Amino acid sequence: MSTRANIKISDDWDSLWFYRHSDGYPSGVRKTLRNFIGWVVEGRIRADAGQASGWLIIIGNQEYDAGQEPKEEDGIFGWKVGAYEPTSGKHDDIAYLYDINLSEKTIKINDDTYSFEQYLDHEIEVD
Repeated sequence: MSTRANIKISDDWDSLWFYRHSDGYPSGVRKTLRNFIGWVVEGRIRADAGQASGWLIIIGNQEYDAGQEPKEEDGIFGWKVGAYEPTSGKHDDIAYLYDINLSEKTIKINDDTYSFEQYLDHEIEVD
């Protein structure tokens, strides 16, 4: 069975939700979320939920190597934009919730909260 996850990206004014259907465990998302958070820390993307969230979709598209448009021959993943799909809220079937707070510069993984620097610098083990 796939390990599903939600990613919530928020700032002081807004929040957006994403769903990851598979590989949602911490080591499965580590590379892409570190890339996203690293860009925020470096100032490459704004710490604004609405504007930064689009980059998570692009990073997820690159992870799937989905290309520019869906193709019939891509099979099951052809219809997906990538690893992170926009959604309307928290799903009931998730094993992990990643709550990325751009204003506080923290990521909460289920019940454990880390600063962006902690998440970028250390191998975080979550049960």
